Amino acid sequence: MTGEPEFSAGPVRGTLPAHIDGPGGRRAVTLAVHDDGVVLTDGDERRAYQWSEVAHVWHANDMDGEAADGLMITKWLHELLLEFTDGTVVGSLLADPPVVTPEPAFRTGQLSSSPPSSIAPLMQRVNAPVTELHLARAKATLAAGGQVNFGPLTATADGLHHDGKKIPWHTITSCRYSVVIFSEDEKELGAMLRMEYEVDGGAYGFPFAWLRIPALDVPDLDVLVRLAEENRT
Repeated sequence: MTGEPEFSAGPVRGTLPAHIDGPGGRRAVTLAVHDDGVVLTDGDERRAYQWSEVAHVWHANDMDGEAADGLMITKWLHELLLEFTDGTVVGSLLADPPVVTPEPAFRTGQLSSSPPSSIAPLMQRVNAPVTELHLARAKATLAAGGQVNFGPLTATADGLHHDGKKIPWHTITSCRYSVVIFSEDEKELGAMLRMEYEVDGGAYGFPFAWLRIPALDVPDLDVLVRLAEENRT
């Protein structure tokens, strides 16, 4: 068991049931969320991690549902994945309470109202401070002429690079995280990094190209979104 972390004397903001995948299979762990980091309880072992010890964070939302007698019973899913600097990788997948929506309304993109999520704010307590730290590091790296990797994307001082193509910052018109659950016009459903940027001779007669990448393929996605927003204007 590790020593008590300095921030453990403060209040625990909440606890996330989580899991670690290892050679022996998946095992349950917990993450106690504090103001300055998390405490991982893995069996009899407790390890404290400051936010600066989070190497990467991934997050995404999804929806699980089933049809029954003309109704759609759905629940929002919240997924968080953390990789710490010691190589430990912890995942958490939690669901809000289910809600019931008439199927015709659901197919138009409407959902019955539900109570505010109690899970999303707790996960944001983890994602927000890590994002701020990683954003500061990324900006310093780019300013020094280095590069920052975001999975299939690489950021440099002059833009993004993806699959052999360069996307200058100033050409990006939109870069965001979004979740599309049902749409007759949108083929890329689910949680995505969605980017639009200017190109010559774009698709369908428009001077733009579009990039859709599953959110869980992009580590530190919120950092990338912030970099694009700050550098594209």
